[in-house]
Amino acid sequence: MSINLSKSQYISVSKSKVKKALLQKAQSSDLLESKVKNLFKMFEVIWHHDMHYDLEELKSGYESMNPDTPMDQEYSSSQITDFLETLNKAMVDGNWVPISDDEVQEALEGEDVLPISLDVRFEEFENMKLYKLGHHVEETVKSSYYGLKKETIQMKVFDRVLTVLEFKDKDWFVQDRKRKKNYPGDEVNGVHIRLFRDVPHLDMEVIFPNTSPTMRTLEKIKISAPLIGGLVSIGMKYIPVLFGGESGSTSLSLIGGIFAALGTYVMKTYTAYQKARENFRKIVAKDMYFKGLANNESVLTYLIDMAEEQEVKEAICAYMFILSSPKAITEEQLDDLIENWLRETFAIDIDFEVDDALDKLEKMNLLKTDENNLLSVENIDSALTIMDDYWDNLYNFVD
Repeated sequence: MSINLSKSQYISVSKSKVKKALLQKAQSSDLLESKVKNLFKMFEVIWHHDMHYDLEELKSGYESMNPDTPMDQEYSSSQITDFLETLNKAMVDGNWVPISDDEVQEALEGEDVLPISLDVRFEEFENMKLYKLGHHVEETVKSSYYGLKKETIQMKVFDRVLTVLEFKDKDWFVQDRKRKKNYPGDEVNGVHIRLFRDVPHLDMEVIFPNTSPTMRTLEKIKISAPLIGGLVSIGMKYIPVLFGGESGSTSLSLIGGIFAALGTYVMKTYTAYQKARENFRKIVAKDMYFKGLANNESVLTYLIDMAEEQEVKEAICAYMFILSSPKAITEEQLDDLIENWLRETFAIDIDFEVDDALDKLEKMNLLKTDENNLLSVENIDSALTIMDDYWDNLYNFVD
């Protein structure tokens, strides 16, 4: 089975590998290595400075709703709306994409890859935001026909998944008897942010904290078989006796034996059921232990760091390819050059965000566009001078 994937804008290769490959490319064009390294460094420090402000803004907005803070969470609906808008901007800068309702529904309705099925109680969330970053296809062996057949299938896996969850308040849970039993306690107050890696699309339910395990048909048969077999055995042994068969009588000891045997099979079935549920919980706990990357405020630092890397990688790729071109090129030609280079150099096929990359160069006054929309950039010496001057005048508060 093949899976069609839309191209991601996420450059999954690390910044250090991109810089190294660009540096090798620059050397073939007789550019000085030290100047190229200095240029990369200027891009990094300038964007690190800009992104630091974004991080502080996110942390400030999140402080009143952070579950890890010792103080009680006190925030208004307008505060969480403002925070989610600020967070969404940071996600867009880092090339994250919202997970659509259709993708969630597909995960719920699709056949799970892990040996477990989960029901998610979405009605318990006051706010829910889901984001994905990058994706790939993995092959896995899956059993079918009750374990009699094994086949290799392809599954879509999200490289990174981020969840932002706010539960409804305690009053909502206690108003209804059925909801009350699922009340998770005061530890769920606030807005919970979780970051995961390598999440199979069809098993996306495992990232939610309020799930109930459901058993597949094969598991139900395994658990029910002893009880069914026991009932058949008891029936064949005792029913003839109860209805005037040859052996014995319907004494109290006989009736007691029937119920004792029946109770034994019921207990075995219940024990098997509890054991299966516990095994399911272990599967989820183990899976999440190795896939969890960060929680709450630490996620914000992680996100900004990833967004900063994306911004720098886009900017230096655009600058270096325009610089190394023997003649002025169009935006479309630049886009093709970089995408082909990433594919050939790192074996990643992405939709390079060329317009965003050019905006960064234009912001730094490094980009030039003529009347025919052909692109060129300042040479390295001039670019270093411009960026150094930009850095020196970041805080020119005194006349």
